[in-house]
Amino acid sequence: MTLVHGFKLIQHQAIPELETEARLYRHEKTGAELLSLSNRDENKVFGITFRTPVCNSTGVAHILEHSVLCGSRKYPVKEPFVELLKGSLQTFLNAFTYPDRTCYPVASQNVKDFYNLIDVYLDAVFYPRLTPFVLQQEGWHYELASREQPLIYKGVVFNEMKGAYSSPENLLALYSQQSLFPDTPYGFDSGGDPREIPSLTFEQFKSFHQTYYHPTNARIYFYGDDDIPARLAKAEEYLKDFDYRQIDTQVPLQPRFSQPLRITRPYPTGTDTTARHKGMLTMNWLLVETAAVEMNLALTILEYLLLGMPASPLRKALIDSALGEDIAGVGLDSDLRQIYLSTGLKGIDTNYADRVEMLVLETLAGLARNGIDPLTIEAALNTVEFRLRENNPGQFPRGLLLMLRALTTWLYGGDPLATVAFEAPLTTVKNHLASNHRYFEQIIERFLLHNRHRTTLILKPDPHLSEQERAREHAALSAVRSSLSDAELDEGFRCYDTEDFRIGYQAFLAKQKPAFQGR
Repeated sequence: MTLVHGFKLIQHQAIPELETEARLYRHEKTGAELLSLSNRDENKVFGITFRTPVCNSTGVAHILEHSVLCGSRKYPVKEPFVELLKGSLQTFLNAFTYPDRTCYPVASQNVKDFYNLIDVYLDAVFYPRLTPFVLQQEGWHYELASREQPLIYKGVVFNEMKGAYSSPENLLALYSQQSLFPDTPYGFDSGGDPREIPSLTFEQFKSFHQTYYHPTNARIYFYGDDDIPARLAKAEEYLKDFDYRQIDTQVPLQPRFSQPLRITRPYPTGTDTTARHKGMLTMNWLLVETAAVEMNLALTILEYLLLGMPASPLRKALIDSALGEDIAGVGLDSDLRQIYLSTGLKGIDTNYADRVEMLVLETLAGLARNGIDPLTIEAALNTVEFRLRENNPGQFPRGLLLMLRALTTWLYGGDPLATVAFEAPLTTVKNHLASNHRYFEQIIERFLLHNRHRTTLILKPDPHLSEQERAREHAALSAVRSSLSDAELDEGFRCYDTEDFRIGYQAFLAKQKPAFQGR
């Protein structure tokens, strides 16, 4: 087959429900895949995504996401991302770190501006200016405000994750996911645990980029009304300088539990006395692979049926129980390789955790035994179908929503259009429901009631946890400070306090390299 700008067409499909023509290409030289969605939408979207599974919670993927946008080979300015926000015609400009991928999407309605944004992003991901100072700025570093002050940790991601770890809701979502995936990369925090971020070295940081930010590991995406040859030509500008590389970035499947687990974790309440007796609980089920498209959609409908409406039976049972203050949990998460469901209550007395767990299981058993109100099923089905057809992305460009949906299968070697072209799986689910009035009841039995891969997570308030964490961090920093000579402390302070911060502070930190190796 003829190559076009180094790309071979491997799939061509019309998607009438989205008025879109889809083409999937593979770059002959590097193996990079490019998904091109062509339509009449003038709000064009580009994205490049790398599969970036982590093996620890140092936040390396998250820090790298920040860092590649701090200058590159062609754009050696300090913060090109900020300059683009101020000076371009962009309608969207951001980057996302997921538990197993890092995405760099941009959007614009102006063709010239759009391709300029693409050029900045491609240069950033393939040729970033990764220096020790960038890691210190975006990740973490020691800071000494004065000789009299204690040594402290600073850094953009370190500070961001400190805030995230002070939020009970964030911790609940994180711990719920980790409880189901203890043996995979999803058992770590790709965003970074503040306790582990300071163990990240520059060598590890640089190696992560060299390993994962390669075209062979890239999924490239275009959407909108621009020309297809121009898309391929722009990608080829960068890909032509690389060769195919064998890279193992597969995300393994989580082995199934033999029995349900119960896990109790603390969360910090600090001085908030009103929160000291208020815990949280989620029940979490590992379901099927995201690539099981029909079941993926059926579970989406089931989740809305159970929890999405004020009259949804599981939601109503939880709220009416008065055992807690509000619904907790992320609901159905279909962004990872394996789908999971997480729901429960916040504002509970943890002494009543058994009652909450029993309420959920009894409510589900009652629905499976007695049947679900057909009107509730119809309402859920109609709502999900309407959302698919409307394709309302809210604050996101429409093309970005489709990119994220495509990645849920594409990222793991599946068909990127399997969940984008929704008409076929929607028809299949409707046919199953028409021929089997117990379709959703049987899904409840199979995936929720008879599923042993289930966890109950109890988040318990701990008024002493914040102080204990401060003491742990203070002890670690005190040990580092005590290892420094008076001259080194003076140098660190001078570097902090002068305009020559960048060069001087790097020299100060370079001398303390052994202190960077441990937590």
